[in-house]
Amino acid sequence: MGKVYENGGDRVSMNTLIICTSVHHKNTRKIAEAMADALHADLMAAGDVTPEMCRGYDLVGFGSGIYFGSHHKTVTDLAAQMAPAPGARTFIFSTAALPLLKARWHRKLRRILQAKGYKIAGEFCCRGYDTYGPCGWIGGIHRGRPDAQDIANAKEFAETLKTLI
Repeated sequence: MGKVYENGGDRVSMNTLIICTSVHHKNTRKIAEAMADALHADLMAAGDVTPEMCRGYDLVGFGSGIYFGSHHKTVTDLAAQMAPAPGARTFIFSTAALPLLKARWHRKLRRILQAKGYKIAGEFCCRGYDTYGPCGWIGGIHRGRPDAQDIANAKEFAETLKTLI
């Protein structure tokens, strides 16, 4: 914790935690690692995090693949257990077969966090290799995703979060 950034010539610090569940192909983990690198953030699996561990961070990101139209249960359950934090900043990210539906996929997690007073600083979603259900019958879709451009986009997104300081 205690990362220092330049912001218009001023040195400022921001402690960031990224919480991620990445199950099948580690798609979301790749995105989380890119964001953690850009933000010099701590990165932890959702199953290893307690709500108390999130205290003291200036920014907390929550992400996973999309399962049946929502983030993984470990992520939404953790968010539901978080203490109310009016004005605390967070961001949401995911990998999905259909990232164009990001607003729909992120809805449940967004509502949980907003009901606790969290301010959503941004949302990111990109394609991920998907072999679940019918997609598996045809050998999967989006093989090779996230790719180098998706990783670059994730880092660029993370860089914009630094302006929140």
